Amino acid sequence: MTPEEQLIQRYFDAFNGHEIEGVMACFHENPVMVDATGTRFEGREEVRRHYETGFALMPDCRCDLRTLIGNSGRGVAESLFHGTRGRHGEVIEAIGAEVIEIEDGRINEIRDYHRPLSEKAA
Repeated sequence: MTPEEQLIQRYFDAFNGHEIEGVMACFHENPVMVDATGTRFEGREEVRRHYETGFALMPDCRCDLRTLIGNSGRGVAESLFHGTRGRHGEVIEAIGAEVIEIEDGRINEIRDYHRPLSEKAA
């Protein structure tokens, strides 16, 4: 595995364990996160709040990593997202990719391109 791939794997492991400190340890000092709706979160506080909110809303959420490629400060990870919205019990499944930019061994930017998964695509 390249250093980029190792970092991305650590990020996914921390995300799936809902380990907010582990997730944030993967990020650069001034990260940017663009979620699947196009909403942009900038800075450690906003990015952290985004993950904390997601973990609270879907306490069982996880991303099953399907493909991982990283080199030269960039990475792409395809994953299958699963989660249940606690209040309504609605199961959410989405498939897509995160395009990741890496600087100084940490994630500088993630752009999330997940879309809802149809039953046929499962």
